[in-house]
Amino acid sequence: MKLTTKQIQDIDHHLKKGGITYWDVRLEMIDHIASDMEHSASGSLDFETAFKQSLKRLGWDKNLDEVNTKSWKTTNNIYRTKHYKEIWKLIKQPQWLLGFVLLYFGLAWLGNTYPLIAKPIYFVILFIPVIVYMVLAVKTWRLKLGRSVNMDYGSFYFGFGMLMIGTPLNLLPKAHIALWMPIVMTLYLLMMLAGYRVYKYAFKKVMILKQL
Repeated sequence: MKLTTKQIQDIDHHLKKGGITYWDVRLEMIDHIASDMEHSASGSLDFETAFKQSLKRLGWDKNLDEVNTKSWKTTNNIYRTKHYKEIWKLIKQPQWLLGFVLLYFGLAWLGNTYPLIAKPIYFVILFIPVIVYMVLAVKTWRLKLGRSVNMDYGSFYFGFGMLMIGTPLNLLPKAHIALWMPIVMTLYLLMMLAGYRVYKYAFKKVMILKQL
């Protein structure tokens, strides 16, 4: 059974109405359904019957809210793992490792020698990734990519460093701030750079899906 454009739109509408909120999740589900119907359904069956049978075979004939929840949890696991892998990739690459080591020692020297100059430098380090994040967020919004689970988690793990930086900054003892700030700033940039790579991966994937 070869599906028409109208039938594919009907499947998408059914999934959306059933609670599959992310368009890229629906796209993957539609691909599975279409493949199943084309290979399993008899040519004598009408579309509605073949569609219902396909949903049953795939286990999507009941509560689609559960499928939606499972899909974003699975995607979160994928992106969390990718974020960890990107961190390790940066650490394993000699040029990046050397760069972070030099950054740490440079900030440590600056904090001990010129503490008044170090403070605005820390401020710049904190906010440059934030500005990049905001610029990319506006770019994504202008492209009207819709609600995408890939973009949601790509953006989340890009901004993960911003979420994590607040705790150590609030807990750092004032007496030892010159000792700890270089470590915190170096780890922050490491996490933000890894998160940026995750974001770029998500963006590229979504743009490919949009062309399907």
